[in-house]
Amino acid sequence: MWNTFKYTLLWLVRSPDIMVWALLFPLVLTSVFIAMFGPLDDMAQLEPMRVAVVQPDDTTEGQAFEAFVDTMSEGNDRLLDPTFVATADDAADLVRRHAGTDEPYVGYITLDQGEPQAYVIGNVSTSGLENLESSILALMLDEYTARSYLAKELARTDPAALVDPTVSQALFEPMRATVQVHVTDNQPKESTRFYFALLGMAALFGGSMGLTACRRLKANTSALGARRTIGATNYARTVVATLAASWLLSFACLSVAFAYMEIAGGVNFAGREGACLTVVAAASLVATALGCALSAIPRIPEDGKNGILSGVVCFASLFAGLYGQPTMELADTISAAFPAADIINPATQISQAFYSIMYYDTVGPLMGHLGILCTMSILLFLVSASSLRRQRYASI
Repeated sequence: MWNTFKYTLLWLVRSPDIMVWALLFPLVLTSVFIAMFGPLDDMAQLEPMRVAVVQPDDTTEGQAFEAFVDTMSEGNDRLLDPTFVATADDAADLVRRHAGTDEPYVGYITLDQGEPQAYVIGNVSTSGLENLESSILALMLDEYTARSYLAKELARTDPAALVDPTVSQALFEPMRATVQVHVTDNQPKESTRFYFALLGMAALFGGSMGLTACRRLKANTSALGARRTIGATNYARTVVATLAASWLLSFACLSVAFAYMEIAGGVNFAGREGACLTVVAAASLVATALGCALSAIPRIPEDGKNGILSGVVCFASLFAGLYGQPTMELADTISAAFPAADIINPATQISQAFYSIMYYDTVGPLMGHLGILCTMSILLFLVSASSLRRQRYASI
């Protein structure tokens, strides 16, 4: 049994077609996704706004404004990345010189008669990010103007109120129009779902190992199968060892793709790699069982079964939303109208299993998906059981 396992594993590793689809293809497609989605994910994270600030006069209002700018440019959540210049002309020239570069300035700020004035540059790209930054900058200065006016009125009408720590704190602490809360352990990203769908597709392509291994077990499709059929070795142990080798190699290839996705693609699994590897193991088992079931289809050439496997994988991946935003919307529509379609789709179940690990704080959804994957594996192995048993042939 050990020799069967070992030599089956070695033969599968040395098969170029199998390794291309099971290992190289997921790595190449992951690299394509990284190149596509990496810049989009970076754009979703707002960096501190680069602004030029005209150095204010050494007056009370000027010192207060400079302190405000310094406060907005401190800490990990700072909003501004200021550069102080002497005059407004210098500020405008600095903004123009950096327009269209990798590090442009949103605009420049100056203090005019105690009121801050912002001068922002026009759009330089189609991303719309400049409009957002300009709006944030305007809101910041409006807030500063309102609080500055309130402080002046309090100093004029009720100076004693400024001594109260509660009033001072309410007056000078930054306004929080929204409160950031973490509903999930991981920050959701639009690109993450595509990576999960890719894992589902990569797992199912591992079914080529089960398909090829089962072909080598049959006496009427391979010389090795014929020798095994008439040999003295227990046939059931041979089948188990062959399928175990197929599952192990499929698991190893998918684990490499998963690790590459996490390290190079930046997909954060929040320290739940153990649960993810459990899903990888279940997905590899389904893929092996799928290959065995397709090998049991009668009166179809063996090469044609490889085409059927590719068609099944690509069709299942369509409803997992792999092929872009339109197919993802189609998958969501079908899922809402016919929930049973998700249950019978192994690519969707694999994708949703990873999704449940990332964004659910309980193991209930994950266990449900693992149960469905295991049930699929059992049913597919039962379908292929009749073709895997030892059979008699009139001629081999």
